[in-house]
Amino acid sequence: MPTPKLIHYHAPKTRSFGTRWLFEELGSPPHELKILNMKKGEHKSPEFLAINPMGKVPTITADGVPVSEVGAIAIFLADLFPEANLAPGLSDPARGTYLRWIVFNHGDVEPAVMDKARNIQPGALPPSALCYGSYDDTVNALVSAVRNGPYILGERFSAADVVLGGAIRWLRLFKLLPDRQEFASYVERITARPAFKRALEKDEALAQAMAS
Repeated sequence: MPTPKLIHYHAPKTRSFGTRWLFEELGSPPHELKILNMKKGEHKSPEFLAINPMGKVPTITADGVPVSEVGAIAIFLADLFPEANLAPGLSDPARGTYLRWIVFNHGDVEPAVMDKARNIQPGALPPSALCYGSYDDTVNALVSAVRNGPYILGERFSAADVVLGGAIRWLRLFKLLPDRQEFASYVERITARPAFKRALEKDEALAQAMAS
């Protein structure tokens, strides 16, 4: 089957950086980059809201079909370009671990961290009633995902590292995760990758151009 026409709706210095990094790791397959100026509210335009009603980036379209959310985009693109070897195949035993930690980022890490940052208390609810249980449990689970490395799947880098690694890097920048050596070492490894450096250089140049 032919590769669909891909459009990446992007804004610099947002979660969309992870998708830009992923495209670099995939070998920069053909795609169109559409920049949204969030200061001008372009992400809330009727045209973009028709694609993503949340008005958020990253969003991609594949032959016009929208895919949003960092994890879903990563799973979709890594499977679309299997030659990049960023996703275990359906019969690969590592597939479950790969999917587990991509979903864990959205289902556990972000809710736990944001609730703590906003000082939202569970009240009378037991930890079992929350998707993430407790902040400490979430942090400890996150440590377990990256401590044995160098990557989440051991020696094999995957799109799960783009998703979870990108989140850990961002959360550490804003002091939203405890200062654990496991996190520091993991972020050092992933940000040393040439694809990460290329994506960061491009995003920094874009941000500067938009600011001028």
